[in-house]
Amino acid sequence: MSSSASHTILACAGGIAGAIEAILVQPLELIKVRFQLNHGHNGSIISCAKEIITEKSSGTAAAAGAGTTSIKVSRLFRGLLPELCGMFPTRSVMYSSNELAKRVLLGNTNGKTETSNEETTSVIALAGAFSGVAEAAVVTPFQVVKVRLQAKEHLGKYTNSFDCVQKVLREEGLMAFSNGLSATIGRNSVFNCVYFTVMYKIKQVSPTPQDSKVKATLHSLVTGFIGGVMATVCNAPFDVVKSRIQAQCPHSGNMEYTSTIQALMKIGRTEGVSALYKGFTPKALRMGIGGAVAVTAFEAVCEIAHSFE
Repeated sequence: MSSSASHTILACAGGIAGAIEAILVQPLELIKVRFQLNHGHNGSIISCAKEIITEKSSGTAAAAGAGTTSIKVSRLFRGLLPELCGMFPTRSVMYSSNELAKRVLLGNTNGKTETSNEETTSVIALAGAFSGVAEAAVVTPFQVVKVRLQAKEHLGKYTNSFDCVQKVLREEGLMAFSNGLSATIGRNSVFNCVYFTVMYKIKQVSPTPQDSKVKATLHSLVTGFIGGVMATVCNAPFDVVKSRIQAQCPHSGNMEYTSTIQALMKIGRTEGVSALYKGFTPKALRMGIGGAVAVTAFEAVCEIAHSFE
């Protein structure tokens, strides 16, 4: 259905799917970032969640070290606003640019499926990789803000998303919002390439059921989950590097990472290759669930929009 949708429908469907995904998986996203930024041993997902809901986030309280420690489940959603704000434009770009790239590669720019050439694995993979570049260019500023809010070392520094934007802009300049861009391009291009390719191959072997809406939805959920987990296996190192680079503050005087390649090599050399997969479990769950929900929501919105045409 999505292959014949208009550019506007593709963008809106992608944005809606991204917003739903962001809300559902934000706790896993926060835990993933915490694991990635930790140079030592990580505990379990449960222990990290317990630590987050009991930690102090207020700069005044943290500095004073006073008061009774409160338990707030809402702390698991720290960084949701920039993630949510970024999800609509980035997922819009991801899905629409992926579809548009396929049309260009197939010589079918008008979106009419009856005149298009047959899709191949290479076309799906290339279109996915291209969509990752476009997506990364849009998402990077939002990711910088999100990582700063979620990093344990920055607790108390920023009171909210708007305060974070103001302080980063004032202290580090506009270009700080592009920190980790190359790592984000690597992360998103690899993920989208694998994600869309895996789903394409699964649907070749097991086409989406046409006799039941429930079966079709379950099929999308399963293929999306498998695609998300497999893509995570391939892009995890880039995601760790992205988080490490974006968490750095120039004023701290400790700029460990200067580029994507340098960061990959340094982490592998000083912490071991396994460190490039820190946060893999919450990330796999986050991307698997997110991928399942996103593709299902995307296809549902496209179908609903198509019914009104």
